[in-house]
Amino acid sequence: MESGTREKARNVLKRILIAASYDVEEVGNPLDLSAIGSEDALVVLCSDDPETIEIFDSMTYRLRTGDDNRVCRKLLFALDPAVQTEDCIRWGSDEFARYAGRAALAEVLGQSLVLDFGCPPPAIRREPEKAGPAAVEEETEAGPELPHLPVQVAEKRACGIAGLHGSAKCRFIPYWSYHYVSTGEREVKDRLVSFDAEGAGAVNAINGMRMEIDPGTVERGPVPFGSEIVPSRLVREDVEEQLVRDVVERLTQRVRFRYEKGDAIFYEEKTLKPDRSNIKVDLETVYVPVWQVRGGSKIVEVNGFTGEVLSMPMDEGVELL
Repeated sequence: MESGTREKARNVLKRILIAASYDVEEVGNPLDLSAIGSEDALVVLCSDDPETIEIFDSMTYRLRTGDDNRVCRKLLFALDPAVQTEDCIRWGSDEFARYAGRAALAEVLGQSLVLDFGCPPPAIRREPEKAGPAAVEEETEAGPELPHLPVQVAEKRACGIAGLHGSAKCRFIPYWSYHYVSTGEREVKDRLVSFDAEGAGAVNAINGMRMEIDPGTVERGPVPFGSEIVPSRLVREDVEEQLVRDVVERLTQRVRFRYEKGDAIFYEEKTLKPDRSNIKVDLETVYVPVWQVRGGSKIVEVNGFTGEVLSMPMDEGVELL
């Protein structure tokens, strides 16, 4: 879905939800809208991208208001009829046109639009009542539940590391966390060459850079509300293929043999490679928090887990100091 089409769709969906008495706000990528009603809450995505839709379909979004903690419904508007989902309210062009017309009529008549999502809203969980001053809480919301590294560097600290006086936005960057195992061996002229190996790491799903991620530091829970979840650009199949090629190259050995034939001595060199079918790679998406600090015309990105300034920006146009 082109950006212009997506923006138009977002504007119309916003009017539909407002006509249905929802309090609607635009949110950052990859989502488009959040809407709070009297009985339920919604998050809205306008997209035809399979990877973005898959992530949206698999995530759990929660809204916490006072003592109430409710799971949000997920509304997807997609023009591609081939898109498949399991845990979303799916609107195509027919539903879009029907509710857009009804919203316009409701506005003319001064009535509230009734949306039929075909399922009851998720249950609201009441948090245990607290005593004393702690019982008074501001309205807070939680972002989607993702496997991610925790934010250990606060916004103010990130601005100090960047050396800029300005605003900072927390973005969660996708990485393909991998673990590979290679097995097998080759025997040549009574010499045994083993290809047994094991390794792990992570590949940035935006620019392909490598980094180490300790699996023990990964949290599986909601990210801070308002954070931008950056969609992957590198697909699983391409990353897996590249990792297999790297492992094959790393384990390839050149072996030289000496043997005699008659009165002559010969040396023979062979290149031995592991069998690709004996290399198994497991992949999981893990998100790394990054503070994007803006000060005037300068933008610096700081790793929200380690506090390091990124050596390569996530997006074009970002200038690193």
